[in-house]
Amino acid sequence: MLLGVIAGLGPLSYTFALQLIGDDVLPHKDAQMLWMIVAALFVINLIASGASYGQNYLTAWSGQRLIANLRVRLFARVMNLPLGVFDRWRPGEFLSRFTNDLGLMTDSVSISLPQLVQTVITFVGAIAIMFYRDWLLTLFLILFAPIVNFAVARFTRLISEGTKRAQDRIADLASNLAESLQSERIIKAFGREDFEVGRFRDKNERYFDAYMKLTQFGQTQTPVVGTIIQIAMLAILVFAAREVMVGRMAAGDMLQFVGALVLAINPINRFATYIADLSKGLVGANRVFEILDLPVERDDATDAIVPKSIDGAISFQNVTFTYASSNAPVLRDLSGEIKAGEIVALVGPSGAGKTTIVNLVPRFYEPEAGRIALDGIDIARIKLTALRGAIAIVPQEALLFSGTVGENIRYGRLDATRPEIEMAAREANAEEFILDLPQGYDTPVGDRGVRLSGGQRQRISIARAVLRDPRILILDEATSALDSHSERLIEAALDQFLPGRTTLIIAHRLSTIRRAHKIFYIEAGRVVEVGSHKDLIERGGPYSRLHAAQFA
Repeated sequence: MLLGVIAGLGPLSYTFALQLIGDDVLPHKDAQMLWMIVAALFVINLIASGASYGQNYLTAWSGQRLIANLRVRLFARVMNLPLGVFDRWRPGEFLSRFTNDLGLMTDSVSISLPQLVQTVITFVGAIAIMFYRDWLLTLFLILFAPIVNFAVARFTRLISEGTKRAQDRIADLASNLAESLQSERIIKAFGREDFEVGRFRDKNERYFDAYMKLTQFGQTQTPVVGTIIQIAMLAILVFAAREVMVGRMAAGDMLQFVGALVLAINPINRFATYIADLSKGLVGANRVFEILDLPVERDDATDAIVPKSIDGAISFQNVTFTYASSNAPVLRDLSGEIKAGEIVALVGPSGAGKTTIVNLVPRFYEPEAGRIALDGIDIARIKLTALRGAIAIVPQEALLFSGTVGENIRYGRLDATRPEIEMAAREANAEEFILDLPQGYDTPVGDRGVRLSGGQRQRISIARAVLRDPRILILDEATSALDSHSERLIEAALDQFLPGRTTLIIAHRLSTIRRAHKIFYIEAGRVVEVGSHKDLIERGGPYSRLHAAQFA
């Protein structure tokens, strides 16, 4: 604030210089005093420029520090949101918050806010000088303030609404772009390049229209407010000149008053621009805090525990679950028992609830009724880090991060040593192809593992699970999309890895199902049959009929 005051003295010093020139220099033709005034102005404004730099830098630093901390908070909040939120929000909407909305906030706090602070100081100083010289004329100027305020408020509302509309449109555009980039293979396979370009063009035009409407509001505000201010300024100049002509004001006083008037009028016009920029920043802030206000995953209960050991016995007791986007329950009063170390296959028609069951075990979602127990303890009473620390998941589509092969395997346990990583790769039957890569374990896999085949990505995914050494393993159709050779390698790796671990397998392939000790046949959100493959075939129930239809 002190630097802002010093910076504001620079422009104000000219009003005092004008008074001295009008009252002393011009009447007495005093050249020496003129040069002294010029030298003083130079020194004062040099100091003011330095103070302005310091104030703007410190304000910008503070603003950028605030945004940087907010960016980390925003990312941390996104990382801790329940999976249900990601079912409702598109990735592009999150990206838009991180880029466009934080960008609006950055511009506001780094550019507009420092300039606004300095302008306010100059404006207050100018008004004080004007009151000192002629309070009546100053009050006349203030009469125009409600008109200016009405115009600024009106445009501020229009700009805020326009900014929100434009930000919604750019979020749609970002979502469209992210979706298209992720689906490039499907787009090319179906020859839909022109269709996608047309879809993107439509969204781009909607954003263009919204942005130009916003620009129209912003560009109209300045001349409208400027015209009101110009009328006020001209009227005051006429009255000030008349005061000098009738002898009620000295020429130097008039020059100082007019100089202060110019300093006051210019900030008023710039206020409108700064307030418009700040209103855009507020819109961005509201959209950012919309994410920050989303509820994170349910906190651990106050009496949550970390079990001394986890064997892996899982019990589902009358579990009911409904997705937020659905009216009908996906699971209805589901019950079932899984012993520690058992391999259980979840089988049933699509939409029966198999994936939902395995998502409830690591508490990706919370059941709305019933209870899930691990070793007899309700999983809601187990600390989330301890629960998930005992679980590893191998999804149907192996998800790799950009980085090296070794880094992707280490993701299973961040403190793993290189020998442990290599051991996990060997157990997953992955070392053979890894050593054939150009840089071995240090070979970059590309975005989402694009440089590797599907079988190679899946074996790295299994190596990541092996390294974690979980008590509970979840396999979500881990071999369904692979060729026969890759499947055999992965099946061999699983034969070594599964014994002794509680394993939940969502599977359709007969080879995977036969490996299971127990099969849960799921239908309409309930377990309708339980038994081994042989028992269920002999029973001739729904599983037997499904098996006959698929594997005959």
